[in-house]
Amino acid sequence: MSAVCNKLLSLSEEDLRNKKQLALTAGSELNAAAGELCRALELAEHGDGVSAAAVYAAAARERLGGAAQMLDQVADILATGSLTEETAVWYGRLDYTRLYRSGVSRGQVPQSAELWQAFTEQARTGGPLGICRDMRERTLAVSALIGDWLERIDDPAADGALPRVQSAMADLAAYSQLVAFANKVEPRDPAWVIPRNTAA
Repeated sequence: MSAVCNKLLSLSEEDLRNKKQLALTAGSELNAAAGELCRALELAEHGDGVSAAAVYAAAARERLGGAAQMLDQVADILATGSLTEETAVWYGRLDYTRLYRSGVSRGQVPQSAELWQAFTEQARTGGPLGICRDMRERTLAVSALIGDWLERIDDPAADGALPRVQSAMADLAAYSQLVAFANKVEPRDPAWVIPRNTAA
């Protein structure tokens, strides 16, 4: 992953190591947050009610906050580099539709055309830095949803609001998978580029 990133952006070895460690830890925190929310939903539906569920939801929010901070640090590192003209052109001509279909057919990414479109827009306009910032914003948005739910746990409708939070978490996890899949593509690989005579 570090080698891939360095082909996109010229970064020092120390920055590459730090970026990789931060990104991996952020991903682990996202996965752990998803698990905490599943437990919260289970308790709310079949266990001890929203009070017990709130403990796990709060833990998920804390993990998401930590992940967002790490993604912010990754963005700071990425901001010190810049895309070469060649790489920028490659990004612009990348066949995102074919890449997505390939990932879905191999079972490597979730089937979510809407999320993939959102990722594609970020990749084309902002490159790695734009993708990282978007991931951070999505993480903070889910954290905020959890915070809103925690403030309303005494509301009779609180039980019904938790599945919405979990759905948002599921979208975040799926988006993270899409990003991880795309990050494995070899930078400037002509195999994924739309031929000039067929490009829009």
